[in-house]
Amino acid sequence: MEQDNGNTIHVVLAVYDPKGTYSRHAGVVMASIFERTQRPVCVHILHDETLTERNHSFLSETAESFGKNVSFYDVSPYIKRLGDETIQGAQKSGLSVGALFRLAIPDVLPLDKVIYLDCDIVVNMDIRELWDIPVDDCSCAGVLESPRGRFSATSIRMRLMGCDPKKYVNSGVLLMNIPRMKEKLEIGKIFQWFKRYRYCMKYQDQCLINSCFQGEIKILDGRFNNHYANRNEGYRGDINAPEVVNSILHASTKKPWTAPKGSAVDLLYWRAFLKTPWGRLPPEELIDMIIDIFQKSPFTHRRTSQCYGKIAHTLREEFLRNYVFMMAGLFAKYLYYKAKYFFTS
Repeated sequence: MEQDNGNTIHVVLAVYDPKGTYSRHAGVVMASIFERTQRPVCVHILHDETLTERNHSFLSETAESFGKNVSFYDVSPYIKRLGDETIQGAQKSGLSVGALFRLAIPDVLPLDKVIYLDCDIVVNMDIRELWDIPVDDCSCAGVLESPRGRFSATSIRMRLMGCDPKKYVNSGVLLMNIPRMKEKLEIGKIFQWFKRYRYCMKYQDQCLINSCFQGEIKILDGRFNNHYANRNEGYRGDINAPEVVNSILHASTKKPWTAPKGSAVDLLYWRAFLKTPWGRLPPEELIDMIIDIFQKSPFTHRRTSQCYGKIAHTLREEFLRNYVFMMAGLFAKYLYYKAKYFFTS
Protein backbone atom coordinates (compact mmCIF):
# COMPACT_ATOMS: atom_id res chain seq x y z
CA MET A 1 0.00 0.00 0.00
CA GLU A 2 1.11 3.56 -0.71
CA GLN A 3 2.36 5.88 2.00
CA ASP A 4 0.72 9.31 2.25
CA ASN A 5 3.52 11.85 1.95
CA GLY A 6 1.26 14.82 1.25
CA ASN A 7 1.21 13.94 -2.43
CA THR A 8 -1.94 11.82 -2.24
CA ILE A 9 -4.99 12.47 -4.41
CA HIS A 10 -8.21 12.07 -2.40
CA VAL A 11 -11.31 10.81 -4.20
CA VAL A 12 -14.75 10.36 -2.63
CA LEU A 13 -17.43 7.88 -3.77
CA ALA A 14 -20.91 7.36 -2.30
CA VAL A 15 -22.33 3.84 -2.04
CA TYR A 16 -25.99 3.27 -1.19
CA ASP A 17 -26.59 -0.39 -2.02
CA PRO A 18 -29.89 -1.87 -0.79
CA LYS A 19 -29.84 -4.55 -3.54
CA GLY A 20 -26.17 -5.39 -3.13
CA THR A 21 -25.42 -4.67 -6.81
CA TYR A 22 -24.32 -1.03 -6.72
CA SER A 23 -20.97 -1.47 -5.00
CA ARG A 24 -19.41 -2.99 -8.10
CA HIS A 25 -19.93 0.30 -9.96
CA ALA A 26 -17.83 2.04 -7.32
CA GLY A 27 -15.23 -0.69 -7.87
CA VAL A 28 -15.20 0.09 -11.59
CA VAL A 29 -14.65 3.81 -10.91
CA MET A 30 -11.78 2.91 -8.61
CA ALA A 31 -10.16 0.54 -11.11
CA SER A 32 -10.46 3.10 -13.92
CA ILE A 33 -8.72 5.71 -11.74
CA PHE A 34 -5.98 3.43 -10.42
CA GLU A 35 -5.13 2.06 -13.86
CA ARG A 36 -4.36 5.52 -15.29
CA THR A 37 -3.00 7.45 -12.31
CA GLN A 38 0.60 7.10 -11.16
CA ARG A 39 0.38 9.33 -8.09
CA PRO A 40 -0.79 7.94 -4.73
CA VAL A 41 -4.60 7.80 -4.55
CA CYS A 42 -6.84 7.26 -1.55
CA VAL A 43 -10.52 6.57 -2.21
CA HIS A 44 -12.94 7.44 0.58
CA ILE A 45 -16.17 5.41 0.50
CA LEU A 46 -19.23 7.05 2.06
CA HIS A 47 -21.79 4.37 2.87
CA ASP A 48 -24.54 3.24 5.23
CA GLU A 49 -25.69 -0.11 6.56
CA THR A 50 -26.55 -1.32 3.03
CA LEU A 51 -22.87 -1.99 2.27
CA THR A 52 -22.40 -5.73 2.84
CA GLU A 53 -19.26 -7.32 4.25
CA ARG A 54 -18.64 -9.02 0.91
CA ASN A 55 -18.81 -5.78 -1.07
CA HIS A 56 -16.74 -4.00 1.59
CA SER A 57 -14.09 -6.68 1.13
CA PHE A 58 -14.24 -6.46 -2.67
CA LEU A 59 -13.75 -2.67 -2.61
CA SER A 60 -10.72 -3.13 -0.34
CA GLU A 61 -9.35 -5.82 -2.66
CA THR A 62 -9.75 -3.49 -5.65
CA ALA A 63 -7.53 -0.88 -4.01
CA GLU A 64 -5.01 -3.46 -2.80
CA SER A 65 -4.65 -5.04 -6.24
CA PHE A 66 -3.44 -1.69 -7.60
CA GLY A 67 -1.38 -0.82 -4.51
CA LYS A 68 -3.70 2.07 -3.60
CA ASN A 69 -5.58 3.03 -0.44
CA VAL A 70 -9.26 3.02 0.51
CA SER A 71 -11.08 4.12 3.64
CA PHE A 72 -14.72 3.75 4.72
CA TYR A 73 -17.09 6.14 6.47
CA ASP A 74 -20.56 5.19 7.69
CA VAL A 75 -22.65 8.33 7.14
CA SER A 76 -25.91 6.85 8.45
CA PRO A 77 -25.94 9.14 11.52
CA TYR A 78 -25.46 12.19 9.30
CA ILE A 79 -28.24 11.23 6.89
CA LYS A 80 -30.65 10.60 9.77
CA ARG A 81 -29.98 14.13 10.99
CA LEU A 82 -31.27 15.46 7.67
CA GLY A 83 -34.70 14.18 8.66
CA ASP A 84 -37.30 11.90 7.10
CA GLU A 85 -38.79 14.73 5.03
CA THR A 86 -35.50 15.33 3.24
CA ILE A 87 -34.92 11.63 2.61
CA GLN A 88 -38.47 11.14 1.33
CA GLY A 89 -38.09 14.20 -0.89
CA ALA A 90 -35.05 12.63 -2.55
CA GLN A 91 -36.90 9.38 -3.12
CA LYS A 92 -39.96 11.16 -4.55
CA SER A 93 -37.66 12.98 -6.97
CA GLY A 94 -36.43 9.62 -8.24
CA LEU A 95 -33.03 10.04 -6.58
CA SER A 96 -31.15 7.51 -4.54
CA VAL A 97 -30.62 8.35 -0.89
CA GLY A 98 -26.95 8.01 -1.77
CA ALA A 99 -27.19 11.31 -3.66
CA LEU A 100 -27.34 13.00 -0.26
CA PHE A 101 -24.14 11.36 0.95
CA ARG A 102 -21.93 13.91 -0.78
CA LEU A 103 -23.39 16.62 1.44
CA ALA A 104 -21.71 14.89 4.39
CA ILE A 105 -18.21 15.27 2.92
CA PRO A 106 -17.24 18.51 4.74
CA ASP A 107 -18.63 17.11 7.98
CA VAL A 108 -16.96 13.68 8.00
CA LEU A 109 -13.68 14.06 6.07
CA PRO A 110 -10.80 15.88 7.81
CA LEU A 111 -9.30 17.03 4.52
CA ASP A 112 -8.75 20.32 2.72
CA LYS A 113 -9.51 19.14 -0.81
CA VAL A 114 -11.25 16.17 -2.42
CA ILE A 115 -12.59 15.02 -5.78
CA TYR A 116 -16.15 13.75 -5.60
CA LEU A 117 -17.30 11.33 -8.33
CA ASP A 118 -20.63 9.66 -9.00
CA CYS A 119 -20.48 5.90 -9.55
CA ASP A 120 -21.89 6.01 -13.11
CA ILE A 121 -18.54 7.33 -14.28
CA VAL A 122 -15.49 5.88 -16.00
CA VAL A 123 -12.22 7.79 -15.63
CA ASN A 124 -10.31 7.68 -18.91
CA MET A 125 -7.49 10.00 -17.88
CA ASP A 126 -4.90 10.61 -15.21
CA ILE A 127 -7.05 12.00 -12.37
CA ARG A 128 -4.07 14.15 -11.38
CA GLU A 129 -5.07 16.60 -14.13
CA LEU A 130 -8.27 17.37 -12.25
CA TRP A 131 -6.64 17.29 -8.82
CA ASP A 132 -3.98 19.84 -9.77
CA ILE A 133 -6.54 22.51 -10.67
CA PRO A 134 -6.36 25.18 -7.91
CA VAL A 135 -9.53 25.84 -5.91
CA ASP A 136 -8.12 28.16 -3.25
CA ASP A 137 -10.20 31.02 -4.66
CA CYS A 138 -13.51 29.14 -4.80
CA SER A 139 -15.66 26.68 -2.86
CA CYS A 140 -15.83 24.01 -5.54
CA ALA A 141 -15.39 23.42 -9.24
CA GLY A 142 -17.57 21.55 -11.72
CA VAL A 143 -18.68 21.25 -15.34
CA LEU A 144 -21.69 23.13 -16.66
CA GLU A 145 -24.96 21.29 -17.14
CA SER A 146 -26.48 21.20 -20.63
CA PRO A 147 -27.76 24.68 -21.58
CA ARG A 148 -31.43 25.43 -20.95
CA GLY A 149 -33.78 27.86 -22.65
CA ARG A 150 -34.03 31.15 -20.80
CA PHE A 151 -37.75 30.76 -20.19
CA SER A 152 -37.84 26.99 -19.79
CA ALA A 153 -39.41 25.51 -16.67
CA THR A 154 -35.98 24.28 -15.57
CA SER A 155 -34.39 27.74 -15.86
CA ILE A 156 -37.25 29.36 -13.98
CA ARG A 157 -36.95 26.74 -11.24
CA MET A 158 -33.21 27.41 -10.99
CA ARG A 159 -33.77 31.16 -10.58
CA LEU A 160 -36.36 30.60 -7.86
CA MET A 161 -33.70 28.73 -5.86
CA GLY A 162 -31.11 31.45 -6.38
CA CYS A 163 -29.14 29.60 -9.05
CA ASP A 164 -27.76 31.10 -12.24
CA PRO A 165 -28.84 28.84 -15.15
CA LYS A 166 -25.77 29.94 -17.13
CA LYS A 167 -23.42 28.80 -14.33
CA TYR A 168 -25.30 25.74 -13.09
CA VAL A 169 -22.92 22.79 -12.75
CA ASN A 170 -23.49 19.05 -12.69
CA SER A 171 -22.68 17.59 -9.26
CA GLY A 172 -21.50 14.22 -10.61
CA VAL A 173 -17.91 15.48 -10.68
CA LEU A 174 -16.86 18.08 -8.13
CA LEU A 175 -13.49 19.36 -7.00
CA MET A 176 -14.22 20.52 -3.45
CA ASN A 177 -12.50 23.05 -1.21
CA ILE A 178 -13.62 21.54 2.11
CA PRO A 179 -12.89 24.45 4.52
CA ARG A 180 -14.82 26.94 2.36
CA MET A 181 -17.75 24.56 1.85
CA LYS A 182 -18.06 23.45 5.46
CA GLU A 183 -19.78 26.55 6.82
CA LYS A 184 -22.59 26.60 4.25
CA LEU A 185 -23.16 22.85 4.38
CA GLU A 186 -23.84 22.88 8.12
CA ILE A 187 -26.66 20.44 8.84
CA GLY A 188 -29.14 23.04 10.10
CA LYS A 189 -28.70 25.24 7.03
CA ILE A 190 -29.16 22.25 4.72
CA PHE A 191 -32.39 21.30 6.47
CA GLN A 192 -33.74 24.83 6.21
CA TRP A 193 -32.78 25.08 2.54
CA PHE A 194 -34.56 21.84 1.67
CA LYS A 195 -37.64 22.98 3.57
CA ARG A 196 -37.70 26.36 1.82
CA TYR A 197 -37.22 25.09 -1.74
CA ARG A 198 -38.89 21.68 -1.55
CA TYR A 199 -41.39 22.68 -4.27
CA CYS A 200 -38.73 24.04 -6.66
CA MET A 201 -35.84 21.63 -6.59
CA LYS A 202 -35.48 18.68 -8.92
CA TYR A 203 -32.10 17.29 -7.86
CA GLN A 204 -31.77 18.03 -4.15
CA ASP A 205 -28.02 17.88 -3.66
CA GLN A 206 -27.14 19.42 -7.02
CA CYS A 207 -29.61 22.29 -6.64
CA LEU A 208 -28.45 22.97 -3.09
CA ILE A 209 -24.78 23.13 -4.10
CA ASN A 210 -25.50 25.48 -7.00
CA SER A 211 -27.70 27.68 -4.84
CA CYS A 212 -25.57 27.86 -1.70
CA PHE A 213 -22.30 28.41 -3.57
CA GLN A 214 -23.61 30.74 -6.27
CA GLY A 215 -20.66 32.90 -7.41
CA GLU A 216 -18.14 30.60 -5.71
CA ILE A 217 -18.06 27.76 -8.27
CA LYS A 218 -15.23 27.50 -10.78
CA ILE A 219 -16.26 26.24 -14.21
CA LEU A 220 -14.18 23.35 -15.52
CA ASP A 221 -13.54 22.15 -19.04
CA GLY A 222 -16.22 19.75 -20.29
CA ARG A 223 -13.82 16.82 -20.56
CA PHE A 224 -13.81 16.53 -16.76
CA ASN A 225 -17.49 15.52 -16.80
CA ASN A 226 -18.06 14.35 -20.34
CA HIS A 227 -21.63 13.36 -21.24
CA TYR A 228 -20.49 11.97 -24.57
CA ALA A 229 -22.34 8.72 -23.85
CA ASN A 230 -25.67 10.53 -23.83
CA ARG A 231 -25.35 11.93 -27.34
CA ASN A 232 -25.82 10.04 -30.57
CA GLU A 233 -22.06 9.77 -31.03
CA GLY A 234 -21.94 7.72 -27.84
CA TYR A 235 -23.39 4.74 -29.67
CA ARG A 236 -20.11 4.22 -31.47
CA GLY A 237 -17.78 1.88 -29.64
CA ASP A 238 -14.65 3.85 -30.50
CA ILE A 239 -12.62 4.30 -27.32
CA ASN A 240 -10.02 6.25 -29.32
CA ALA A 241 -12.49 8.89 -30.49
CA PRO A 242 -11.37 12.45 -29.65
CA GLU A 243 -14.49 12.91 -27.49
CA VAL A 244 -13.50 9.91 -25.35
CA VAL A 245 -9.74 10.15 -24.95
CA ASN A 246 -8.36 11.93 -21.88
CA SER A 247 -11.70 12.62 -20.23
CA ILE A 248 -14.00 11.57 -17.41
CA LEU A 249 -17.01 9.91 -19.02
CA HIS A 250 -20.37 10.23 -17.30
CA ALA A 251 -23.11 7.79 -18.28
CA SER A 252 -25.82 9.86 -16.60
CA THR A 253 -28.75 8.44 -18.60
CA LYS A 254 -28.08 5.06 -20.24
CA LYS A 255 -26.02 2.97 -17.85
CA PRO A 256 -23.61 0.25 -19.04
CA TRP A 257 -25.22 -2.13 -16.55
CA THR A 258 -28.85 -1.44 -17.52
CA ALA A 259 -28.80 -0.47 -21.20
CA PRO A 260 -25.58 -1.71 -22.86
CA LYS A 261 -25.44 -0.48 -26.44
CA GLY A 262 -21.82 -0.98 -27.46
CA SER A 263 -20.76 2.61 -26.76
CA ALA A 264 -17.26 3.68 -25.79
CA VAL A 265 -18.45 4.08 -22.20
CA ASP A 266 -19.77 0.52 -22.19
CA LEU A 267 -16.46 -0.85 -23.42
CA LEU A 268 -14.40 1.12 -20.91
CA TYR A 269 -16.76 0.21 -18.08
CA TRP A 270 -16.65 -3.53 -18.72
CA ARG A 271 -12.88 -3.53 -19.25
CA ALA A 272 -12.46 -1.89 -15.85
CA PHE A 273 -15.05 -4.26 -14.37
CA LEU A 274 -12.87 -7.25 -15.30
CA LYS A 275 -10.05 -5.72 -13.23
CA THR A 276 -12.16 -5.81 -10.05
CA PRO A 277 -13.03 -8.78 -7.79
CA TRP A 278 -16.53 -8.77 -9.27
CA GLY A 279 -14.97 -9.54 -12.64
CA ARG A 280 -13.36 -12.63 -11.16
CA LEU A 281 -16.57 -14.19 -9.85
CA PRO A 282 -17.34 -17.83 -10.69
CA PRO A 283 -18.50 -18.20 -14.31
CA GLU A 284 -22.04 -19.19 -13.31
CA GLU A 285 -22.49 -15.96 -11.33
CA LEU A 286 -21.09 -13.85 -14.17
CA ILE A 287 -23.36 -15.57 -16.69
CA ASP A 288 -26.44 -15.00 -14.51
CA MET A 289 -25.49 -11.33 -14.12
CA ILE A 290 -24.88 -10.78 -17.83
CA ILE A 291 -28.13 -12.49 -18.85
CA ASP A 292 -30.05 -10.41 -16.33
CA ILE A 293 -28.50 -7.20 -17.69
CA PHE A 294 -29.26 -7.94 -21.32
CA GLN A 295 -32.78 -9.12 -20.57
CA LYS A 296 -33.53 -5.70 -19.09
CA SER A 297 -31.79 -3.68 -21.78
CA PRO A 298 -34.06 -2.11 -24.42
CA PHE A 299 -31.15 -2.25 -26.87
CA THR A 300 -31.12 -6.04 -26.72
CA HIS A 301 -34.34 -6.02 -28.71
CA ARG A 302 -32.94 -4.01 -31.61
CA ARG A 303 -32.93 -7.09 -33.87
CA THR A 304 -36.47 -7.92 -32.82
CA SER A 305 -37.60 -4.43 -33.77
CA GLN A 306 -35.90 -4.86 -37.13
CA CYS A 307 -37.87 -8.07 -37.63
CA TYR A 308 -41.08 -6.25 -36.83
CA GLY A 309 -40.06 -3.59 -39.33
CA LYS A 310 -39.56 -6.22 -42.01
CA ILE A 311 -42.95 -7.74 -41.20
CA ALA A 312 -44.60 -4.33 -41.52
CA HIS A 313 -42.82 -3.75 -44.81
CA THR A 314 -44.00 -7.13 -46.10
CA LEU A 315 -47.55 -6.36 -45.06
CA ARG A 316 -47.43 -3.05 -46.89
CA GLU A 317 -45.77 -4.43 -50.01
CA GLU A 318 -47.41 -7.81 -50.29
CA PHE A 319 -50.72 -7.65 -48.51
CA LEU A 320 -51.98 -4.09 -48.51
CA ARG A 321 -50.86 -3.29 -52.03
CA ASN A 322 -52.42 -6.48 -53.37
CA TYR A 323 -55.49 -5.84 -51.28
CA VAL A 324 -55.88 -2.36 -52.79
CA PHE A 325 -55.53 -3.70 -56.31
CA MET A 326 -57.90 -6.56 -55.52
CA MET A 327 -60.53 -4.16 -54.19
CA ALA A 328 -60.05 -1.89 -57.21
CA GLY A 329 -60.56 -4.88 -59.52
CA LEU A 330 -63.69 -5.99 -57.68
CA PHE A 331 -65.06 -2.47 -57.78
CA ALA A 332 -64.37 -2.26 -61.53
CA LYS A 333 -66.14 -5.55 -62.07
CA TYR A 334 -69.02 -4.31 -60.00
CA LEU A 335 -69.32 -1.16 -62.13
CA TYR A 336 -69.03 -3.20 -65.33
CA TYR A 337 -71.85 -5.58 -64.44
CA LYS A 338 -73.94 -2.73 -63.04
CA ALA A 339 -73.56 -0.82 -66.32
CA LYS A 340 -74.22 -3.92 -68.40
CA TYR A 341 -77.42 -4.61 -66.47
CA PHE A 342 -78.52 -1.01 -66.87
CA PHE A 343 -78.07 -0.90 -70.66
CA THR A 344 -79.56 -4.32 -71.35
CA SER A 345 -82.60 -3.99 -69.14
